[in-house]
Amino acid sequence: MENNENQSAKEFQREHLRAERYKKKAEKQREKIRHKAEIREQRAAVKAECNRLKEERKRQNTEKSGAKKGLVAAVITLGISTAVLAFSFIYTLFLPAESDGVLESGYRKSFYDMVVQVDNMDLNLSKALSTKDSGAMQLYLTDLAVNSELAENNLQQLPLEDQNKFYTTKIVNQVGDYAKYLNKKIINGETLSREDYANLTNLYKANVALKNALQAAMREMSQDFDFTAIGKNIEGNAFYKNFDELQEMSVEFPELIYDGPFSDGRDSGEIKGLSGENITSAEATEIFAENFKNYAPENIRVTGKSAGRIEAYSVEAEINGETACAEISVMGGKTIMYSFAGSCNGVNYGEDYATAKAREFIGKEISVDIKAVWINLSNDLYTINFAPEINGVVIYPDLIKVRVCAETGMIIGLEATEYYKNHTEREIETPVLTTSAARSKVSDEIALETARLAVVPTGENAERLCYEFSGTRDGDVYYVYIDAINGRQVEMFKVIDSDEGSLLM
Repeated sequence: MENNENQSAKEFQREHLRAERYKKKAEKQREKIRHKAEIREQRAAVKAECNRLKEERKRQNTEKSGAKKGLVAAVITLGISTAVLAFSFIYTLFLPAESDGVLESGYRKSFYDMVVQVDNMDLNLSKALSTKDSGAMQLYLTDLAVNSELAENNLQQLPLEDQNKFYTTKIVNQVGDYAKYLNKKIINGETLSREDYANLTNLYKANVALKNALQAAMREMSQDFDFTAIGKNIEGNAFYKNFDELQEMSVEFPELIYDGPFSDGRDSGEIKGLSGENITSAEATEIFAENFKNYAPENIRVTGKSAGRIEAYSVEAEINGETACAEISVMGGKTIMYSFAGSCNGVNYGEDYATAKAREFIGKEISVDIKAVWINLSNDLYTINFAPEINGVVIYPDLIKVRVCAETGMIIGLEATEYYKNHTEREIETPVLTTSAARSKVSDEIALETARLAVVPTGENAERLCYEFSGTRDGDVYYVYIDAINGRQVEMFKVIDSDEGSLLM
């Protein structure tokens, strides 16, 4: 028995040292990126000035004036041409190679940050499985929830198509969500069961598979690896190969049913929000062309058919020279998912504009009244969550997520799976508690600012009518959900500011 314990301790130490090594390696990569940031800003300034002067030259060349003005214009144009030539020379010196550009650096940072968070998840999972102290367990579970959230955000920044990261995203989310579920059990005075530990062990094994895939990719990736090609199946792409193999291992991932929004139990229900006849692949391309006609898509084609939660055609096209892909449901021809590979480097559009564009886009296929319930700006990208609203009650199970580029105002992402899976006609209960009675269930330490009714998901195809309260404590923002029938707290979120924007934890 003692030998086994010593062996386990040694294995744990080795894992810890390995995690520290990768953490240091990731930090070195981030330091390189930070070192290049100033140069990138100079390049951007030079490029902007170059573009401004080119526009001025174009305007001057097309100006129709008298002979005297024409001579002045010619002199001005000559001066501008010389300036443009000088700026072009400077810009050429600063111009990054494709593997050293802003987009490349962003992908590189997201990858190495994800490696660190997955390593942290591995460390905290091993600690959680190795302790009997409930206080320590809560600490490890809380850290797991944070690690999971950050890893998922970094993963979403990588240029991977959804089908290539579906199970990876699922596992990362499940680890964090299951950690929250177990933490809640401990807070309620419950003891974790053998089944709880068995599920946690399965998640640990799944996370080890993810960690090993990332480490294998890092070992095989050359110093000049092109991070912009992460999601492309090209010869020698170590990242794509290892990630693709990980997707094929998905059958080994645990199927968990528990009280949480990423529970597999929530995936097992019927698809309530789709209806109509099945469409053909040709009709799928027509739907894509119509929905994205403002972006002038080219070479629209169906590349396959996915058989995930919702059967859909995989459609791809080129927009401004970059790849755009979508999932169009076979039943009814609805856009379930959309992703555009274009980069965003600046904030030219505000929150109101982005929200209006996102709402307009959703309105092409969804006619119900929707409300923006969460808006986050991170990496020059707005992520806007919408939910239907019925007589003032927000329906969170029918969530729709839209991403809008803050630089161009383009729609570059859509995730509507939850909406089409859960949307149906609902009979909203009559609250037993009044708003003031529910408010009394919230800590006096939180200075409440808003209150509204909302339907929230609470497990296997289950929903509850709650009062949603938001307020501040010591400068931090909290969201508290009180059951409108029995007055119990269903959930509480705290807004955490991070490098990835504002997160609900």
